[in-house]
Amino acid sequence: MHDERLSSSRARSYPLLLMSNHGRWRVHSQCDDITWTREVGTCKVIGKDGYKYEPVWMHPSEAEKREISDGDIVKIFNDRGIVLAGAYVTERLRPGVVYIDHGARADAIKIGEIDRGGAINTISPDGTISENCVGQATSSYLVQIERLSGAELDSWRQQYPEAFTRKYEPAGGLRFDAWVTRKEA
Repeated sequence: MHDERLSSSRARSYPLLLMSNHGRWRVHSQCDDITWTREVGTCKVIGKDGYKYEPVWMHPSEAEKREISDGDIVKIFNDRGIVLAGAYVTERLRPGVVYIDHGARADAIKIGEIDRGGAINTISPDGTISENCVGQATSSYLVQIERLSGAELDSWRQQYPEAFTRKYEPAGGLRFDAWVTRKEA
């Protein structure tokens, strides 16, 4: 049901295999707002806009091909959508593979299409792994990564102003009352 192999035809458009495991700094999205863990470089990457992005680990050779430097804001994408992240360039994984923790708190710029919080599961395959086995294929799948241009980010700010005016504290992230709404009686 999912053709997520580097040898597949989809890999021509999405040549990187994204691995996503449980995060070391939180349990799913719980604890994503602990200020002292968010200071660790492998927990969050501070973008030029002051937002703390989920780090996406990539090999220097892959970063160089894409003109990406450590700390750049990047977009991870495939045919399911876009997730923004902060580049963490390291030789601790092989070329052709990128890594990001799953379970980050979503911060949608455009619901179902663009996420700024690093919620990588928003672009993972949504079906089960086979017709005979129930389970999600969310551990690894194909993506492409590009450095996000300031012009593209500015255009999103103009198109979706509400996404950029939510209550956000750099030390702790998106405020609870920014993403949970109260239904009036």
